[in-house]
Amino acid sequence: MGNEIKSAYEIDETIYQRFEQKNNMIYRRTWDKSLDIYGKMFETNIQNHINSHKEGYSRLDFALVAAGWTIYEKFPYAFMWERKELVDIGYGINWMKNKYKIKDHSEFTSWIKKAAKFYGASLVGVADVNEKWIYKSGFVRPQLTSEADSKRNIREGKSMDSILETPINLPTGINKVIVMAIEMDEEAISTAPAQPAAAAAAIAYSKMAFVIACLGEFIRNLGYRAIQCGNDTALSIPLAIDAGLGALGRHGLLITPEYGPRVRICKVFTDLPLIVDKPNISFIRKIDNVCKSCNNCAEACETSAIPRDTEPNYNPKSISNNPGVKKYYIHAEKCFKFWIENSSDCGNCIAVCPFSKIKRYLKPQQFWK
Repeated sequence: MGNEIKSAYEIDETIYQRFEQKNNMIYRRTWDKSLDIYGKMFETNIQNHINSHKEGYSRLDFALVAAGWTIYEKFPYAFMWERKELVDIGYGINWMKNKYKIKDHSEFTSWIKKAAKFYGASLVGVADVNEKWIYKSGFVRPQLTSEADSKRNIREGKSMDSILETPINLPTGINKVIVMAIEMDEEAISTAPAQPAAAAAAIAYSKMAFVIACLGEFIRNLGYRAIQCGNDTALSIPLAIDAGLGALGRHGLLITPEYGPRVRICKVFTDLPLIVDKPNISFIRKIDNVCKSCNNCAEACETSAIPRDTEPNYNPKSISNNPGVKKYYIHAEKCFKFWIENSSDCGNCIAVCPFSKIKRYLKPQQFWK
């Protein structure tokens, strides 16, 4: 890594190893029988929430959340690694077969960023691929299979652990990554941990799927390769930091200057000869200083999963943390346990972060009005 990258975060090279995706709580709850939430997911308490008539947990709210995931879960072209064949959709295909000649790499990079924002990205940056952030192993979707179909057996606990342990290696020549952030709705997030906040996350994921699908095809139409990714394949936050999009906060989330942590991250790996961005060192230092004294997220956390340590450290809480990077380590088991109780992700830490710039906090019923 270059000097700029090294100054963005401190790594203990004697400890650091590439992360195994199966240890992410979304997957770990499917195989780790030591967890008291083993085999459980959001549906566990949904009917109880609906029956409770609690504001922000009605059938209307849950319908909004589930519908928000539609494109992410059901669109089979979202996470393609390659295009198997050229299909004429009315524009012909011969003009796509040769590589587009790039005359000015800087200008071309700006065009790629323009395209990403045109398709719906709120923020976009470019970084060199750092192998440290590529998963050591994980789940690899079959080509042209939707998220829902490819993970049905995993979610139902019917698959072998080995399906989560496929080695992850990018094809030779894929050395750049376009990292994009999608803003989450301010009003909906302000209702956290109620379901409108979860709906904001859901629709951001579907927007991610749309953006990377379009950008990936745009790149292939120019004769280059594209690997479209959501949370899969690599750790998104350090890639986003490398690409200059922001900094890591106490709550374990990316904080951007524009939207704070009110974003979801996606990326497209490519062999395009792009000009890379630099980490936003001044903003990283600002976040480091603010997070040392601000405990808003830790105080708002329903299960005390966010540490109140005065300084970041190298002390992971469990195998769901990736050791070797100096940071505030989140207690992932506590956090995910509340997700199960809440029947969705939470969002409290996002809502109270001062960098989220939320002007007015709404009660769940106010969101609908």
